[in-house]
Amino acid sequence: MNRNRRPIPAKDRKKMEKEVLKGQKKLATKKRTPRTDETTAEAEVKKYPKVKKALVEKTRSAIQTKKKKAAHKTSKRTTPGPENEVSESTPAYDHTEGERWQKTLNLQNKTKRKKLTAKLNRQKTKK
Repeated sequence: MNRNRRPIPAKDRKKMEKEVLKGQKKLATKKRTPRTDETTAEAEVKKYPKVKKALVEKTRSAIQTKKKKAAHKTSKRTTPGPENEVSESTPAYDHTEGERWQKTLNLQNKTKRKKLTAKLNRQKTKK
């Protein structure tokens, strides 16, 4: 049979907690590795000679274009003129609504039509 344990007196409990805390050590933290951007494409080619130079050139050009885009300042003002006029043509990609949304819109339109026709019928009968 399981008997209820007698509670440990507060003084003894505190002593036990202190001993447990003394026995615990702080966790070792990982040393931060310095992150620098000093590696060059040529150094990487020397490390891995199987990599083709064309691939290195491609990556270098891609990085350069990214840097240019980041550094390029864009104007906050738009130029007035025909470029900014809204065209009447349909958009290239129209955002189609979900089925449920279409159902609710159809129901709303239906109820509006019913109300309008009822209102017009009432006006006709009054005249």
